[in-house]
Amino acid sequence: MVLKERSVQKLTLSCCLGAYIAFCPFLGLHTILIFFLSRKFSLNTAATFSFSYLLNNPWTMVPVYAAGYFFGEWVLGLLGVNPLALNPFWMGSINRLLLYYTGLTGISFWSFMIGGNLLGLLFSVILYPVLKLFFTKIVLIKRKAGIS
Repeated sequence: MVLKERSVQKLTLSCCLGAYIAFCPFLGLHTILIFFLSRKFSLNTAATFSFSYLLNNPWTMVPVYAAGYFFGEWVLGLLGVNPLALNPFWMGSINRLLLYYTGLTGISFWSFMIGGNLLGLLFSVILYPVLKLFFTKIVLIKRKAGIS
């Protein structure tokens, strides 16, 4: 995949979009987001898809979403906001189900949504220069080896 893409910028942006989508809290919509956003911004769909599912797959899903949730709790706590007070009315029934089946209490919808989106954006921005340097070096090695 890396050797097929001709633009380091496009490959880097594709992977960063994949990183954002991996942390994105819109459960069940990741594949749709990958195809829609990669086409919308003329990015490499295969790179976006691969990178997103490299980071968020059935084995990493719980840690990825937990990190987003706790990051959202932390951000809202810094702002002095009680996330449970902002919950939509239907979260009460979800919290009751979670309490009954898992023992978890006080899950906040907005901590999940805000934390996942902010962590995805933050991770993508931090990852951009690292990936750009990595892909630039790969392209240089490719050119030295004469691979087209």
